[in-house]
Amino acid sequence: MSSVLVGAGVLAAMIGLSAPASASEYRSFDLPLLTTGADGIGCAGDVWGIGQSYPQGDVPGQVSLQLKGWLKVFGVPAPWCELTPTVQWRNFTTGESGAVPVRLGNWQPFFWVAPKVGNIDHLYTGAGDVEISITTNYPHSPSVTRVTVY
Repeated sequence: MSSVLVGAGVLAAMIGLSAPASASEYRSFDLPLLTTGADGIGCAGDVWGIGQSYPQGDVPGQVSLQLKGWLKVFGVPAPWCELTPTVQWRNFTTGESGAVPVRLGNWQPFFWVAPKVGNIDHLYTGAGDVEISITTNYPHSPSVTRVTVY
């Protein structure tokens, strides 16, 4: 029994030492929730985001974002609701800015279990002090955050 425990401990140590150190080296940030109207009959909902900046990344000035949205009719998730929010960014260090649309909406089974998701894998903002916001073409509450991108 003790040789099994020693073997398991050695295996766990080897796995821990072989894991790349840079895989977990990122800075996470949140894009605040916004409430908005949405495409579809009676649709409205909430959209928010989660972002990551990589201080040790291969490409400086790059951000990854995932937008999530609960699109509903009278508070009940509805599969026919869709939305294409726009992620806008401005780098206060370099003066550069940009915008990227992200589609949230797809007919999926069990649509009430998880929010709709849209990903931006590579948003090139450049390194510096960056403001990122989510906007829509419907009336909405503001969603703005400021992050340091490496």
